[in-house]
Amino acid sequence: MSKSKKLTSIAVLSTLTVTAAYVLNRSIFYFACRNDRLYSPNGHTYSWRFGDVFYTKQGEGSPLLLIHDCSHLSSDREFAQLTESLAQHHTVYTLDLPGCGRSEKPKMTYTNFLYVQFLNDFVRNVIGSKTNMIASGGSSSFAIMACQMAPELYRNLMLINPPSLAQLSKTPTKRHKLLKYLLELPIVGTMIFNMNSSIPAIKKQFTTQYFSNPHNVKQKYIELCHEASHRSGSASKYMYASIRSYFTNLNITHGLKAINNSIFIVMGEDEPNAKETVKAYESLNPAIESTVISHTKHLPHLECPNAVLNICDIFF
Repeated sequence: MSKSKKLTSIAVLSTLTVTAAYVLNRSIFYFACRNDRLYSPNGHTYSWRFGDVFYTKQGEGSPLLLIHDCSHLSSDREFAQLTESLAQHHTVYTLDLPGCGRSEKPKMTYTNFLYVQFLNDFVRNVIGSKTNMIASGGSSSFAIMACQMAPELYRNLMLINPPSLAQLSKTPTKRHKLLKYLLELPIVGTMIFNMNSSIPAIKKQFTTQYFSNPHNVKQKYIELCHEASHRSGSASKYMYASIRSYFTNLNITHGLKAINNSIFIVMGEDEPNAKETVKAYESLNPAIESTVISHTKHLPHLECPNAVLNICDIFF
C-alpha cells in the first residue's frame, strides 16, 4: 500500500472514530434526560448575570434556603425528603446551583467566589430578607464565606458534612490545570465525563461514599443524579472539571473565625474523619454546636431524614 493510501486510511479511520464518539456522547445525553425526572411544577427562574438559575419556593414563615452539595450530580432533589415538612413552618427555597441540574451551565471556570456571589445575589434579589441556611457537603464553604461577606443577609447556618479544612485548602497545581484542560476537550473530555457520570459510577458513589447502608440506596436517587449531571449536554462537564481541579476550593479559616452566625454542624456517623473535621471547625469558632447521626454517611438528609428534621425543629 502506498504512503498516500495509508494516510488516507488513517484519516478515514480517525474521522469515523471521532464521529462515533460524538454520536455516542450525544446519545448518552439524550437518553439520560428523555424522561424528565427532574420536572417540578413549582419551578421558578432567577435570571442571574451568569445564566438562569432554577429554584422553588414553598410554604410560609421565616425564610430557609437549602443548598445542595457542590457536585455535578446534585440538584435540589437532594432535599426532597425535607422540604414538605420544613415548609409547614418556613418559606423554603431550594435551588440548583449554577452549573448544576436544571440551571444554566455556562462554559466557564466555577470558583468558590462565584458561588458566594451567587448566594448573596439570590438572597438579596429573590428572598429579600434575612434568611436561615442549610448547606450540604462542599457547599458549606460557600455558605460560610457568604455569611462573612454579607452578614446582614443571614441568620442561622446548618452545615451537613462540611469538608475538612485541609481538603478546602487544596489549590490547583499545574497538574490539576492540565486535568481541567483535558476534561474540557470536546470529544475526549466529554467521554471521560460520561464515564464518570454513568449509572454504574453513580451507583458506586452512593453505595460507597453517600450512604452508610447500601441497601438504603433507591434507584430513583441514582436516576435523578444521572439526569442532573447530563442536563444541558456537554456543558455539564465544566463544573465537574472545576471541582476535580480544586477551583471550587477556598481556605475558609478567616471566614469561619470572623462570622457571628449561630452554626450547627450535622455529621454522618460513618463519614470519614467526621470527629476530626468538627474539632477543627470548633477550634476556629468555639460557638459552633454539632451532632452525629447514627447509621448515616454523607447524605443523612436522604438516608435518615427524620433525624435531620428533628434537629431543624430545634435549631431554626
